[in-house]
Amino acid sequence: MCTELDFNFFLLVKSDKHRAFKLVFEAYWQSLYKQAYKRVQCADIAKDLVQDSFLSLWDKIDQLDSEGSVLAYLYAVLRNKVLKLYEKDEVRARYAISITALEAPSDLHAQNALIEKELKSLIEKELASMPPRMREIYLLKKDEELSVKQIAVNLSLSEQTIKNQLQTAYQRLRVRVKDYNPVLEPNELFLKKK
Repeated sequence: MCTELDFNFFLLVKSDKHRAFKLVFEAYWQSLYKQAYKRVQCADIAKDLVQDSFLSLWDKIDQLDSEGSVLAYLYAVLRNKVLKLYEKDEVRARYAISITALEAPSDLHAQNALIEKELKSLIEKELASMPPRMREIYLLKKDEELSVKQIAVNLSLSEQTIKNQLQTAYQRLRVRVKDYNPVLEPNELFLKKK
């Protein structure tokens, strides 16, 4: 459906393209902007889309069908530009998600490895500060995986003494780990009770 504005536009295109373009620009810019803003919810992006739509009109100004509606043409161009923007954003979002999914495990692994290394160092320092007999009992339990009874027999001590020494050693390590990071629970790798 051709309006009076369309008729005037197509007449002017033949004699003065710049005036024809200005006529349509002034008449339709605001309604195109509102339509674009409604779709993208960002003023700057909406302005860019409208500007690109008018650039497309300028590039095709000599090829437009004089029986058609300039506003319908501009809306169609704008709709296509919005769709392309959505497609680009979707591709970017999928890419960002895929990159994040690929990077997260390695970052998490690296972070866990660093924490584990720091905890090992912390525990080694605490072990070094323990009385020699307590350290010996703890290491027999953890490294040699001996039972309380076996440790008691090997060291000629009562089982209760061994339990008390282990309890004190575990408590010292727990306190040290909590001091390092209150959120962390003692790592079972280091404080495993058997």
